[in-house]
Amino acid sequence: MTATIFGIIIFCAIFALAFAGAVVWVMERKAKVSRWEIAPFSHSFLAGCVAFSFVYILNRLVFPRWPKTTAVFNLIMLGGIFTFRALRKKLLRQYRRWRRKTEKKHPRSVEAEALEHMLERDPLNAFCLEKLSEIYGEMGENDKALEAAREAFKLDPSVKNKLWVEDLEKEIPAKKRRKNGWNF
Repeated sequence: MTATIFGIIIFCAIFALAFAGAVVWVMERKAKVSRWEIAPFSHSFLAGCVAFSFVYILNRLVFPRWPKTTAVFNLIMLGGIFTFRALRKKLLRQYRRWRRKTEKKHPRSVEAEALEHMLERDPLNAFCLEKLSEIYGEMGENDKALEAAREAFKLDPSVKNKLWVEDLEKEIPAKKRRKNGWNF
């Protein structure tokens, strides 16, 4: 009986030490990657102690009842801690690639942002509003284009601005009809 209890304690301690060592190793590797000289001892020690305590107590509670399952689970945890870094890098790479694909901007969006910035400084600049309306029209943001064209027409009621507003007012409902699928 005492030999069995001693064997359980040894088994739990060995796996807890292995897991705590793996946690500290991962922390040290991460510290090197993040350009720290070394990970602070207190951080490594605390992480190792918490990992050791958690795994040891969990093993002591579960091992007497399900020894084979506990051993398999411990091996899976050790393998997981070592593969975590590689999987994390791969997932981050895929996430960044996905973000780049979804965040593609229109080539003229930089110009639109610059014109908006100029309009913040000089809100009565009809030329900037005209250009902004044209750029929004090219980008496909027709509602913004119409709003900017109306503002430009209020500031400079020229024939060109009037015709541009009328064209946009006709064009927007036509594009919405095409988008919804009911052409005439």
